[in-house]
Amino acid sequence: MKDTKVLFIVISVVLAIVVIFTLVHNSKLKRDNDKVQAYFDQTLQALNEIQDSLSIIDTKDLVIHRIATDPELSDTSSVNPKDRIMISIQNINNYIAQNKERLTNLEQQLKDKQINIVGLNRMITSLKKNIVEKEQIIIELTQQVGSLQEKIIRERETASLEISAREETIQTQLSTIDNQEKTITEQSTTLEKQEEELNTIYYVIGTKKELIAKNFLTKGGFFSSSKKTSEYTDSEMKQLNLLEKKEIHIDAPFKKVKVLTEQSKSSYKIEDIGTYTKFRVIQTNEFRKVKYLIIQTD
Repeated sequence: MKDTKVLFIVISVVLAIVVIFTLVHNSKLKRDNDKVQAYFDQTLQALNEIQDSLSIIDTKDLVIHRIATDPELSDTSSVNPKDRIMISIQNINNYIAQNKERLTNLEQQLKDKQINIVGLNRMITSLKKNIVEKEQIIIELTQQVGSLQEKIIRERETASLEISAREETIQTQLSTIDNQEKTITEQSTTLEKQEEELNTIYYVIGTKKELIAKNFLTKGGFFSSSKKTSEYTDSEMKQLNLLEKKEIHIDAPFKKVKVLTEQSKSSYKIEDIGTYTKFRVIQTNEFRKVKYLIIQTD
């Protein structure tokens, strides 16, 4: 009976120890699991941040490529275009290096803590691949900068030559137009003078005595009458521009007015106004065939 009690006590103590050990072990496992979960969350957040950073680099890559291939954008800064691009590439390269170092540290920490989670490992592998791709893009862009800069220079030189050629052509055309305008102006002036000269007649009005005195008529004699001479000049005559005026006012009676020159009688008309006589040209083209008009008033 006594041995049975001792055995019962021993078994109870052993069970108590087992229960206590199990509780302690479970509590430790829970704490470890909580730590692992917290570390998992932190690592996952860090990996997401790295992924976001690499996505931003994609946008920066596009900007660099646009600057490198677009001469107009390259001209928006006083800094040399090649230097601008190289600075941008270096900044992105540094950014990639920072993320690469951060990813390496996370991977090492997981190894040190002997944490092996398939999802995290896949993310790390994917990000490492992404970083390698970004580094390759930077290498390619760096190699392209020189050729792109040379291309920009060549295109600028070509554009400059084309602009110079166009400006020279424009100047030549302007000079030609200017000369043509001068020629047209000169020709217009000449035509106007010719037209004015063509339509200008010279006339003189006077009595027989006055016309003889000015050498428009001969004196005549006992056996000859006065005749129109051919020795007169327009210095003693008045001008009449038929383009501006076609009438002559004659202060003499209608019946005494006589035309001594050879104008066609159908080209003019003499009208009795009463207090004076009006001489009017009615056919300009016909009348102007004779440049001099002599009218006697007695």
